[in-house]
Amino acid sequence: METSGAGPADVAAAARAYDLGTLHAPPVSAARGQQGVVWRVETDRGRFAVKELIQPVTEPQVALDVALQSAMVDRGVHTPRPLPTPAGSVLAAVSGRLFRAYTWVDVEDERLDLDPAALGTLLATLHRDPIPADPPIDPWYTDPVPHGDWADVTGRLAAAGAPFAAEFAASVPHFRAMQDLFRPAGPTQLCHRDLWAGNIRLSPDGLCVIDWDNCGPAEAAQELTMPLFDFCHRSPGRAGAFYRAYLDAGGPARLTGRGDFTMVLAQFGHFAITAGKRWLEAADDAGRARAEAWFREGWERPLDMAGIDDLLEAVRL
Repeated sequence: METSGAGPADVAAAARAYDLGTLHAPPVSAARGQQGVVWRVETDRGRFAVKELIQPVTEPQVALDVALQSAMVDRGVHTPRPLPTPAGSVLAAVSGRLFRAYTWVDVEDERLDLDPAALGTLLATLHRDPIPADPPIDPWYTDPVPHGDWADVTGRLAAAGAPFAAEFAASVPHFRAMQDLFRPAGPTQLCHRDLWAGNIRLSPDGLCVIDWDNCGPAEAAQELTMPLFDFCHRSPGRAGAFYRAYLDAGGPARLTGRGDFTMVLAQFGHFAITAGKRWLEAADDAGRARAEAWFREGWERPLDMAGIDDLLEAVRL
C-alpha cells in the first residue's frame, strides 16, 4: 500500500540530509509516478531532484540501479546522476519516509512522437557492452498473472462498484490469451526495465532517461520491444527506423518472434492486476483515481496479436 505524504518541510529536511546546500525557496512537487513523488529543490548549489519513495526499499536493492545509472552517465547517456548522503548511503529516512536525491534535468512532458532513429541509437547505447546480471529475473517481467488472481480481483471490483469493473472483466480474456506467447528470457544483462515513453523524455540536451528504480537482470531483446511498442505502435515506418538505428549503432539484440514481447505483455498484465488491487486498497478518492487511470492506460492502448505481428514485420530485415 502507498506510504507517501511528505510535505515541503519533510523534503527540505531530506535535502539537508543529502547536504544539497541552503534552500532558496520551499521545495516544489514536480511529478508523481508509480515509484514516488519527485520534488524540485533549489539551493545555493543549484537545482536538485529529491524523490519521496512510495514503496519501501533497502540499500542493497537500490545498488543495482545506482551502478547502471552511474555507468550510463559515464557512457554519455543523458540522465540525472544519483547523489549519496555525506555518509555514502543512497537512501535517507526523514520523518518515517524514504528519500533519494539526484541532479536535476529539465524534461518535456511525455511524448510519443520522439525521433525513432534517436530512440534506436539511445537503446543501442544502453545495451552495448552489457553489465552482467545473473538471474533470477523478477517475475513481474517474465511471468503471467495467475488465473486465480484475475478471478479474485474481477469479483472484488464488481462487488465494490468500481467504475472500471466491467472493463477490467472484459480485459481478462485478452491477458490470458496473450500469456500463451510468453517465452523464457535468454542471456541477461543489467537493464533499465521501465523504458516506457514516460521515462524517455526530450530535454534541451536531447533524449533523457529517467526513473531507473526498476532496473535489474533482463534480456535485451525483451526490453527492446518496450519502447518499440510505445513509440512505434501502428507505425511501421517509425518501427523500421527505430530498429535500423539500433542495429547501426551496435545494438546487440535481435527481434525474431512473438516471444520477444514477453516483458511488455507480462508488465501489462501486472499493471492491470496491481491497479485493480490498489483501487481496492486505496484510502481516498485520489488514490482510487490514480489506480483507475493506471488501468485505463493499458485498456485504451492495448497490445494484441495483430499489433505484435505488425511490429515484427516492420523490423524484418
